[in-house]
Order: sequence, then structure tokens, then C-alpha cells
Amino acid sequence: MNLELIASRICKGHAKAAGILGQTGVQYRPVNPLEPMQAVYAHPMLAFDTDDSFSFSRVPGWGKVMEYVLTDRRDDTLVGDILTCAGKTFFVAAVEDLRPPLCVACSRVVQVSGVTGTEGNVIEDCPAAIVLRSKGEGSGSGVPGSVRPGQFIMYLPRLPGVMLQPYMTVTTDLDVTYTVNTAEMSDWGLRCTMSLQQI
Repeated sequence: MNLELIASRICKGHAKAAGILGQTGVQYRPVNPLEPMQAVYAHPMLAFDTDDSFSFSRVPGWGKVMEYVLTDRRDDTLVGDILTCAGKTFFVAAVEDLRPPLCVACSRVVQVSGVTGTEGNVIEDCPAAIVLRSKGEGSGSGVPGSVRPGQFIMYLPRLPGVMLQPYMTVTTDLDVTYTVNTAEMSDWGLRCTMSLQQI
């Protein structure tokens, strides 16, 4: 039995399981980083779990953003797609033939503006996952109570034409502002480390 046939049967099995276990969701396929959720692409049945066996035996751990998804549109699910279901938002980070797609659970909506001296935003109204990586420590500045800002990791879907750079500014829907320290673009999407702006 060849790989293509096996993958096709797995895809059909996932679709059947999604129809039984899942709920109706919304699928977006970003084409514009300034409006990544501008138009609905599809309405798939979706079921998410932290375990690729979909036992639904435990909830996601604190700070754990990766979850697998069962979808009845597995053959039309791409890296970078944004999925919403039951009040939660995810983006697809990895798609392989023999495994369910891997997604990132988003916690915030962000906009990203360019470095100092540039105008306008490079990303707007985009779902993102922001996770605390390390807490602040004493800065040694001599100012009573002063601390270094905490370090955070942000995960963004792969967006056409977007490359993050150090010193860009990220602002969330809670009006919290971060400065990008380092950025990485991969087949999974965009990832960067950030510092919280204290002023």
C-alpha cells in the first residue's frame, strides 16, 4: 500500500472523527497581514486536543500552546490557516500526511509596527500566542524597586510578505506593548522573543 493511499484513508478517518467529536468552526486563509481574518474561507468541523490520540483526558498545561486538530477539511488545511471554534482561536503550524495538523492556541490579538523611523503597521488584528519565558530580575540600576522586564515568546501564523525584526513594537488588544528582541521565520510560522515595555 503506497503512502498516498494511506494518507487518503487517514484523512477520511480524521474527517469522520471530526464529524462525531467536533464542533462547527471557521477557517481563514490569510492573504493580507493587515487583515488576516478578513474573509471566511470555510466552515469545518473541528476538535482540538493536546494529545494526537484525541483521548481528551487532560486540559492543556499552563503555558502550553500546542494542540492537535481533527478536521473534516484535512485535505484543504494549510500552514498559516487560522481556525476559530467554541470561542477559541488557533493557527495551523504544521501539516503532515500521516498525522493530524498541529496548531497553536492563541491568547491575544496583536498589531506590529516597524522600527523607529518607519510609518504604519506591518501586521494588524492578528491572533497570536504570547507566553512568559522568564520573569523580571533585579536590574542593578540603583533605583529602588527597579526590575528588568520579563521576557516573552510570541508565536504568529505564517503571513505573506512579513518578516519580523528586532526593535519592532508589538501591541496587544489589552494595550500591552512589547519590543521585539530576536525573530525567527520558519516553515511553522513566525516566532520572536520580546521584552515588556515598562514605560
